[in-house]
Amino acid sequence: MNQLNTINGFSALEVEAMQKVSEYLRPYIEAKNEKKIIHQDKQEVLTKLYALIIRTIDLSGENKKYNLDNQQTKNVAGFVYDTLIEQYKGATISEVENAFNRGLNSEYGEFVGYGVITFGKFIKGYFTSPKREQAIKEWYRYQNMPQTTTKPVYKFFEKNMEIANYFFEICTEKTSERFDTIVNHEDNVMHLPSIYMFLYDNYQITFTDESKKIIRQKAYEKYKKYVEKSQIKNYDEKGFNAIVQSVVDGQNKTLEWYMKLEALIFLTLRLKERGKTYKDLKPNV
Repeated sequence: MNQLNTINGFSALEVEAMQKVSEYLRPYIEAKNEKKIIHQDKQEVLTKLYALIIRTIDLSGENKKYNLDNQQTKNVAGFVYDTLIEQYKGATISEVENAFNRGLNSEYGEFVGYGVITFGKFIKGYFTSPKREQAIKEWYRYQNMPQTTTKPVYKFFEKNMEIANYFFEICTEKTSERFDTIVNHEDNVMHLPSIYMFLYDNYQITFTDESKKIIRQKAYEKYKKYVEKSQIKNYDEKGFNAIVQSVVDGQNKTLEWYMKLEALIFLTLRLKERGKTYKDLKPNV
């Protein structure tokens, strides 16, 4: 196992929990443990991204076919940087490198060329990957497990409540339509479906059939916009058909995320209407 660099915020508890994460999921956690891109000099990051892009094309074995000139590579590096700063503020260089490597292995579907669309697809695929989500959940779970005493560790419960309460503050009828599954908060990325699952795991949350219908309809509307924006139908008909079938089969992870997002929004707005907060929910026994 690689030696962890703990100077950037990994506590002893987090390091210990990471060591318990399944070996095949551990790289997702290890890659988080370094200085975030947003806290580094922009020019230094652009230089690193430039080198990663050249390396990725070279590793593909298609560097002659997709040989970007110097300025094109700089433009792609700039696009990647802007995407990370705007959408994935908690990202590290190692996570970007992992995203490119996994993208090369077609983990995020088929791709054509090495322009901004492909590298954007690699990044989004990595940060919304079910495997990454599973790794982080597993990591959190080990941090919440009882240690050498019978007293459980509540550190991450409190942190997750802090994040949930921040969302509670910013969620209004007006802003709710603009929420996607990911929201930037300071230097962290909030995965809103995970906030819902945290609340669901710790509190008694139920919806009426009518409420479920509303949640489902809104989720499908946002998911449809997501698919249209991706333009996958224009350049990957096979991939698009696979997405459609996955929705029909009820095995589409991204659609599930939109369901949880809308459930979180619905729950939050209803509590606010009644002058209540998450604290008023009944804990799971």
